[in-house]
Amino acid sequence: MQLAIKTSQKIMQVLSPQLVQHLEILQYSTNELEQYIYDKAIENPLLVVTDATVKMQYEEIMQLASYSDKSYSAQAPQYHSFNPIEMKFAVKESYEQYLLEQVPMHKNLSSVDLKILTFLIQSLDERLFLDVDVEIVANKCNTNVLHVEALLDLLQTFEPVGVGARNYKEYLLIQVDSDALAPKLASRFIEADLELVAAQAIKQLSKKYKTSLNNVKKTVDYIKSLKPVTTGDKFEAIPFVIPEIEVERLGEEWLIKLNRGYLPNVTIDKQYVEMLKNDPNCKTYFNDTMKDALLLLQGIEQRDKTLYELARLLVELQEDFFHKGIEALKPMRLKDIADILSLHVSTISRAVRGKFIKTAHGVYALQSLFTKGVMNISGKMDSIMYIKKRLKQLIETEDKQKPLTDQQLTNTLSAEGIQISRRTVAKYREEMNIMSSFNRVYG
Repeated sequence: MQLAIKTSQKIMQVLSPQLVQHLEILQYSTNELEQYIYDKAIENPLLVVTDATVKMQYEEIMQLASYSDKSYSAQAPQYHSFNPIEMKFAVKESYEQYLLEQVPMHKNLSSVDLKILTFLIQSLDERLFLDVDVEIVANKCNTNVLHVEALLDLLQTFEPVGVGARNYKEYLLIQVDSDALAPKLASRFIEADLELVAAQAIKQLSKKYKTSLNNVKKTVDYIKSLKPVTTGDKFEAIPFVIPEIEVERLGEEWLIKLNRGYLPNVTIDKQYVEMLKNDPNCKTYFNDTMKDALLLLQGIEQRDKTLYELARLLVELQEDFFHKGIEALKPMRLKDIADILSLHVSTISRAVRGKFIKTAHGVYALQSLFTKGVMNISGKMDSIMYIKKRLKQLIETEDKQKPLTDQQLTNTLSAEGIQISRRTVAKYREEMNIMSSFNRVYG
């Protein structure tokens, strides 16, 4: 009997506690980071946190103090006429108002369209799931099911992700459709084999889809990591959208501004540091709390740096978008940005998660600026502009008596090698001010 010794080499990346916390802070939106800072301040006595409202008021007082008596009297009322921070906490918008504000006010939305969309929003349950059959909506609004489904597709592109789902499976599919990093087989697993996913039948799924066990496991793990359905008082948790980045044109240059005004100011209490530092009984405690405080400050600074570098690169690569709007957006993947910035794609994914950018054409979710990788048969990525142009061509040449539905448009594009969801077709059609098939009946 012979014994053989086999050796293998594996490259493993071990994340330091510092990097782990930096990545955690990076993925937070402004609202989430604000809460995280306050939670840290409760745990760590060395941290001093100044509320954003107090910070803003202090800055205003210092500005006003620099004016003469004459200019003070003229300027003072303007400072108290509007305060977005106070508005944020004073005005608790209902979920209905929050969703209605996202209704695209295009000319192609008829009064009937608005009526149906409003009815759908008012028919959401505590999970933000649609709590009425589309047939009932069609009957109440004197229209057909296809008309209602077209507007439901539009509603399902709204924030928060998952709104308007009719069941748990559709809720998951909406999340997958909005995620640029979603595994290729995620949608098919959810549509056809959610039971096998729940049972973690890795080998069975691998055999059925003719793919590796590793790919199946990654896909199953991804599906299980999707946001679960929540119940209860969910509507009160809908956040006030604060754009982390603002980009505006200043002469011949682009001005990039990180919106830090809404975040509390974080410092270290020097008196408390001296007190603990000189106490021999608190040496370990002092070292731990100081290390934790510095990690927080460094993490916030690193977050700012990453967001700025991301914004700078977006302006460089997508200048037409900042000039002309969403129609001029070029194909771009998270991996493309990650490669240029020499960062891991997961870092860029964290950087864009839940964050918004303000431009001259409106406020956009950073994630919406990345295409999912719409490839044609030749393997070339088609731009949003090209897809919109093709949609317009299909609609212009359709049978005037039988206009193409969004599903038929989706099927045609799919046959041409462009994999795109019906929800996305509805979204692009609305952005081009093209009416739904129901309203495109030519007399």
